[in-house]
Amino acid sequence: MEQIIHHTKPSFDSREIDCLTSIILSRNVNEGKQVEQLIDTISEMVGTKGGVSASTGTLGLHMALKTLGVEKERDEVIIPDFACRSLFDCVRMAGGVPVFCDINLDDYSLDIDSVRRVLSSNTKAIILPHMYGCPADLDAFMNLGIPVIEDCAHSMGAMYNGKAVGSLGTLSVFSFEGSKIVAAGEGGVVLSGDEEIVERLKNLRRGRSGRFIYHYRLSDIIAAIALIQIDKLSVMIKRRKEIAQFYMENLSDLEKEGHLKLPPVFSNRDGTYYRFVVLCREETSDLIRNANERGILVRNPMPSGCLSDSFDGVSEINVNAKRLAGKGLSLPIYPDLTKEEMKAVVNEIISYIKGESS
Repeated sequence: MEQIIHHTKPSFDSREIDCLTSIILSRNVNEGKQVEQLIDTISEMVGTKGGVSASTGTLGLHMALKTLGVEKERDEVIIPDFACRSLFDCVRMAGGVPVFCDINLDDYSLDIDSVRRVLSSNTKAIILPHMYGCPADLDAFMNLGIPVIEDCAHSMGAMYNGKAVGSLGTLSVFSFEGSKIVAAGEGGVVLSGDEEIVERLKNLRRGRSGRFIYHYRLSDIIAAIALIQIDKLSVMIKRRKEIAQFYMENLSDLEKEGHLKLPPVFSNRDGTYYRFVVLCREETSDLIRNANERGILVRNPMPSGCLSDSFDGVSEINVNAKRLAGKGLSLPIYPDLTKEEMKAVVNEIISYIKGESS
C-alpha cells in the first residue's frame, strides 16, 4: 500500500488554525483567560466543583496525589500493571510507593479482586484509568473506601451509569496530549467535586497560605486549541463509535471462530473508543510487524508492556496484564479515518489470521 494508514491522528481543521492565529496575534500566550475558561468548561461538562490546570496529565496526577497527602515511602498508591509509564512516575515523584495490580480482560482497567488483595493501612489512593475510553467499574472501586483518582486521559466524554466520567472519583485528571481524544499537543486539568479538595489544589497550584508553588503552567495557546477540540468532542466521539461498529461487524467471524476477543459492550457504560483493542489467541508481534511493513500501523496496546517488567527487583505475576501485553492488538481509530482505510485494516487482520491458521 502506497499510503500509510496511521494508528492515530488528531482531528484538526480551520477552526484550530484560526484560533491559534488569533491567540498569537493577541500576544496573550501565557496562562490566562483561555486556561480559566478551559477549567470552567470541563468542570461544568463533567459536573465537578472546579480544579486547576497542569502542564501535562502526568503533572496533574502528581498534584492529585500531593493533594491526598502522598509524600512518604510508606504511602502506597495502587496502579494497574498495564498502563502508561506516567502512573508509576507520578507516584514516585510524589514520594509514595506504586503497588502494581492486575487488570481485568473486559474493560482492561484494574481488576477489583487484585486490588482487594493488596489493600493495607498504608494505601493512600487508587489511580483508576478508564482504559482506551471504556469507563471502569467505578462503583466497585468507590465502595472500597479508598480515595480514587480517575485517570480520564482516554475518556473525556464517556459516561458511567448516566454520569460523566471524572465526576465520581475523589479527583479526576484529564490530558490534552497530542494523541488524546481532545488533542492540543500537551496539558491537562485536575478536577474534584469536593470544594475542600479544590481549595487544596488551588493552594498547591497558586502558592496560597505560604506554600511553595507548583509551577505547572499551561499556555493559553494550548487551552484555546483544547477548547476548540471540546466544542467538536461529540462529533469526534460519534465518528469513533461508527468506526468501532465497523470493526465489530467485520471482525465478528474471527471472534466466533475463537481467534480474538472484541471489546465488550456494557449496558451502563458509554465509552469514547479512544483505542479499539482486541485480544488475540496468539502472540501479535508478527502480525503487527507484517501489517506495519505494508503501511497499516496497528500497534501493541501498550508498547512498553507491563510496568513491572520495566524495573529491576520488581517481579509481579499479573497474568492478565502479561497476556494483553503479548496478545493485544490496537487498530487505527480516529475521526479522519476513511471507509477505504477501515476496509484495508480489516482485510489485513483477516488475511493474516486466516493465513496463520490454515
